[in-house]
Amino acid sequence: MALLEISVAPIGTTQTSMNHFVTDAIRLAEKEGFTYHIGPTSTVFEGDVDELFELARDIHTGALKNGSDRVVTNIKIEDREDNALTIDGQVNEVKSSIG
Repeated sequence: MALLEISVAPIGTTQTSMNHFVTDAIRLAEKEGFTYHIGPTSTVFEGDVDELFELARDIHTGALKNGSDRVVTNIKIEDREDNALTIDGQVNEVKSSIG
């Protein structure tokens, strides 16, 4: 399992809020059954790496189709061959180190 962190910046809209772009992305991910965590400036999804790349593409093109003339999308992929990654696993590992 891999992790995808994605941040989409729509440019050329009449609104300063990005809420509807985030909502559209989350609805798409839920429809496909992805586990996710919404952060203040990005969202993290977990799943098969190939499916995550498809999700990133769909989120990016969805922003273009839903009211933005231009979109800048930043993604990070974390993938391991030796161990399955999960959002909760990564967070819990750090929390246990803090004490």
